[in-house]
Amino acid sequence: MTLQLFSLIPNNSKTISYDQIGDVRFFRSIRGILPIGPNGVPINALKPSPFSNKDTLAGMISYNYTLEHQGLASGINCSYVDSSPIGFGPVPGVAIDTPWVLQYNASCDGAADILTNVQTFIIFNGHSALTYWACQSPPSAEQTPTYFIYLRGRGGYKDSIGNITCTVSQIHPAAITANYQSLSRVFSSTTPIANSTQVYPRVMEHTLIALGGLIQEAQGVQSNLVAEAILNVAVKTFWLPPNQSGQKYLELYQAFIQGVIEYEVRHINSFSLRVSYGDSTGHISQAFMVDD
Repeated sequence: MTLQLFSLIPNNSKTISYDQIGDVRFFRSIRGILPIGPNGVPINALKPSPFSNKDTLAGMISYNYTLEHQGLASGINCSYVDSSPIGFGPVPGVAIDTPWVLQYNASCDGAADILTNVQTFIIFNGHSALTYWACQSPPSAEQTPTYFIYLRGRGGYKDSIGNITCTVSQIHPAAITANYQSLSRVFSSTTPIANSTQVYPRVMEHTLIALGGLIQEAQGVQSNLVAEAILNVAVKTFWLPPNQSGQKYLELYQAFIQGVIEYEVRHINSFSLRVSYGDSTGHISQAFMVDD
């Protein structure tokens, strides 16, 4: 998620390490891939490379290599709306005169409810809260589902977040080129060089459920860590006013959601990695198997 927020910064030079797979550093979006190779994720199925020879490696001043991976492509568009389907109410069993917690839920109004096992969310009745719900378009034989994310700010977030609705398209596999530079010791990726029409609705649904859990768990008594992280980037990097909404805030929320999708797909990929390698030039390709 952090990478996606950094990607909105002009001339960004910040990188981030994905700790769960070792000291592999990324620059800008990694688009759901796990970069393999001599300096990437170690895969036993790969044939030994020249980089495995310590004498050869010691004679190199600098080097780079490029790999083609299967990553993802998805579209997200967020906008401010006048109202939200998310509503608040008292929690049963809590005294009316001491409402230290609230519950909230939403209706999808004819669309399918993504949060199938969630009836309500319970949050602290504190100073500021960020709430979340997700729906999908009604099933159709002609079209793949479109997803809708609803964010609603409460209390101190009423002005800076307000009511946001995001439309999210399905995840499509995409061919991504990843480049490694030895001087900076980081991977960077390109925009997709090829897209597939195959979609993975269950992966998207699991991702949106995970996103809801993340926002819920980030909610504290007085603030939400997700909202505060976005607010911090907005104020310190883009010099935006902290208590107002605007297009740049929407872009930050879009980047955050995209980052969560990429993280979840990358996490799935780490458990279902299949590698193929081929020609005599050392060209390596990577594909992921997703159980959908």
